[in-house]
Amino acid sequence: MDRAQGWWLALLLLTGSALRIVPFLLDRSLWLDEAKLALNVVERSPAQLFRPLDYEQAAPVGFLLLEKGSVAVFGEGERALRLVPLLGGLGALGSFFFVVRRWLSPAESLLALALLALAQPLVYYATEVKQYSTDVLVALALLWAAGRALDAGPPALWLLVPAGVIGVWLSHPAVFVAAGVGLTLVLSAWLGGDRRKATLFATAVAAWTASFLVHYALVLRRSDPTGFLVRFWADGFPPLPPRSLAELLWPVRTFFDFFVDPAGLGLAGLAAAAFAMGCWRYGRSDPRVLALLLSPGLFTLLAALLRLYPFPTSGSLDAYPLPGRVVLFLVPSAVILVAAGLGGVARAADRDRQVLAGAMAGFLLVSLAVDAVTRPAYRIRLNEIRPLVAAIAREGHAGDTLALNVRAMPVFRYYVRRYESGAGFVAGLAIVELPGTNRWNLYERQLGAIPEGARVWVLYAHHPTWRSEQDEAFVLHVLARRGRLARGMILPGASLHLFDPGPAPPPSPPLT
Repeated sequence: MDRAQGWWLALLLLTGSALRIVPFLLDRSLWLDEAKLALNVVERSPAQLFRPLDYEQAAPVGFLLLEKGSVAVFGEGERALRLVPLLGGLGALGSFFFVVRRWLSPAESLLALALLALAQPLVYYATEVKQYSTDVLVALALLWAAGRALDAGPPALWLLVPAGVIGVWLSHPAVFVAAGVGLTLVLSAWLGGDRRKATLFATAVAAWTASFLVHYALVLRRSDPTGFLVRFWADGFPPLPPRSLAELLWPVRTFFDFFVDPAGLGLAGLAAAAFAMGCWRYGRSDPRVLALLLSPGLFTLLAALLRLYPFPTSGSLDAYPLPGRVVLFLVPSAVILVAAGLGGVARAADRDRQVLAGAMAGFLLVSLAVDAVTRPAYRIRLNEIRPLVAAIAREGHAGDTLALNVRAMPVFRYYVRRYESGAGFVAGLAIVELPGTNRWNLYERQLGAIPEGARVWVLYAHHPTWRSEQDEAFVLHVLARRGRLARGMILPGASLHLFDPGPAPPPSPPLT
């Protein structure tokens, strides 16, 4: 790598790091899923994290223990909870270049790094209190160790064995990456006639398998006792048997949508074409590399066919949380193949092909840069409830009642912890939890049971895609019959209203 390329490398690493660190520093409120996982972390002991989680959550126990350690050192705040995902995102960004330079030229490596550094899903999930960014880091660690083992052979086992043994405790989908790269290593050595190397690789795979089986016996087999997660991710499983043309085309739609969500590349057709060219390039030059990069995705698809792990994608980045977040760990491999495909075309002697490769790379980079500027990840705020809970703690009185919808409850429970010791009324605050949606008669009965003369706070958290404004409007209408609206606050994905007792003010005369 020459000096100019070194400057580009530094610039890309700094840019990618800044994109991930800025949302961490700006410290948005936790949204529903983050709060659910955070409550498990802050309310449980380390030993209790091995048990099935509350709020129908599931996360690798290694990740949860790291979260618990961060909370023990830095407190229960949002930044302490987001520190592990941030380090995972930054670690993935830094390690990615060491992975790709083994298989790509310096210019191609910089292109791949640029695609990874700017991709919005990878930026956003580096600061969410979930395990998706550490999934990416573990997948890269396994690819890096497998790449070294592929070239160096048995001397690289000291890296290969711990990468898988530890990785399956830190990341649920690490088992698919381990299965793919392990099978590739064993088969490549066996087919190459090196039985000793194949045996040593098989020994490493056996160690990974033993570690995974212990993890499964202690944690995984009990992680979804009610089957909620399988039902929740139903759209991420291939429809078998397909009953319509749309279901028959599930593999095609999933393939193209992958390049939008979770890969974040936007121009799905262009990225898919480059990906196919990368597969062609390695299929001809080094099938072992192609197998390393593709096999984790193939094992994930197999798990989806068996309804063991979903493979959801979508063709839009407009609404978070993204369905494709659970397969975010496959993005680095896809990006490598996209860069390899464009690099392979650029290497052709034909000038037209070189121009085509440059144009394709330019379109991809420009679309990512525009997205990073016009829709930066730090603006994605799903349930901005923290200021609303602070307002309740600051302005609440003894005898107040809080009515909140079921989506707001976990977030409220997380944030109210910091006010329970300083605001005496909070501990005795009467709470009415409004369940589900469109349950008008139940809402009216619950609200009618609130004592006369009580001030009523109404806290709502809305779903990012199917919003519940109609429910909220009905609740406000019912409460307006028993008091006046004293104040209201509306923030992204959340709102707060306060009703004082007494008659509602008369309607204003119509404007003429």
